[in-house]
Amino acid sequence: MDTRMLERGRRAAWAAALLLGLLLASAPASALGDGSRGTSGAAFLKIGPGARPAAMGEAYSAVADDIHAVYYNPAGLARVGAWELTGMHDRYFQGLDYNFIAFAVPVSRLVSRSTGVWSEYAGTVAVGVYDLAVDGMERRGETDTNEPTGTFESDDMAIALAYGRRIDEKLSLGGAGKIIRQSLDDRHGTAFAADLGALYQLDKRLTLAAGVRHLGTGAKLGGESDPLPLTGYLGAAYRLREPLTFSLDLGVPRDRVPTVSVGTEYTRKFSDDLRAALRAGYFTRNTDADGFNGVSLGFGLGFGRAGFDFAWVPFGDLGNTFRYSLLLKF
Repeated sequence: MDTRMLERGRRAAWAAALLLGLLLASAPASALGDGSRGTSGAAFLKIGPGARPAAMGEAYSAVADDIHAVYYNPAGLARVGAWELTGMHDRYFQGLDYNFIAFAVPVSRLVSRSTGVWSEYAGTVAVGVYDLAVDGMERRGETDTNEPTGTFESDDMAIALAYGRRIDEKLSLGGAGKIIRQSLDDRHGTAFAADLGALYQLDKRLTLAAGVRHLGTGAKLGGESDPLPLTGYLGAAYRLREPLTFSLDLGVPRDRVPTVSVGTEYTRKFSDDLRAALRAGYFTRNTDADGFNGVSLGFGLGFGRAGFDFAWVPFGDLGNTFRYSLLLKF
């Protein structure tokens, strides 16, 4: 790595930090955490996908080293060195179904196959699809009885195209563009958004992260427009020992007070093919409901290039959510 490339990396890091500051400064006053609630549309974008990140309290922006970086921090896609495919199902409370599927392709692998040249700085491209749906909701009109007049359904979907790459040995940058489609009964709306992220490997143990999610146009549904849930974030991950990682995220959403999430992951390798992980976390955003909430627990099992992850995330009186993910590398 020559001096000029290192200098470009330092300038890019300053530019990323400055951009994040400008984005937060230009957001509404509520982005500074004045506690305004219920003022954002497309609220399903706040649900972080993946059982592994969920089990760690979604403190994942600095941990991101797999396909889930497409949501948590697109700069983490630079760490993805193999083709990855993941799918997740979450039976949410109140009959909601949340599903996520994503696919990552390292550009370096494509280059090596076509020209015989491999570059670790070529980056990785990923596509992610998020969907939150509920059906069988009762429709009630102005009638003399309390009987429903029928049922209707709601479906929220987002498709993201993301790219992340290494700038130098320490700094990685990434971004994602998203198309958001919402439908409620016979009303439909479309919005566009972008995510930006940065990762900085301070040393072998400590990684820092910064970025912004859901920066874009208002979500229109039935002629009305609500701003997207713009969120700035800072994160850190520290590997205390080889199998043990601690993570911390600070989120600054536009529609509520700042949030804090912490997570930990312990991994154990039993053989070249068999591995397992235990995870736990705490997320202040999940403490709004009464009852037992905020915490998360989960585990992961891996064999060869396949991995299965599970997370339990309680939401107090609203109920429990159970997330199941499958990750394939090839």
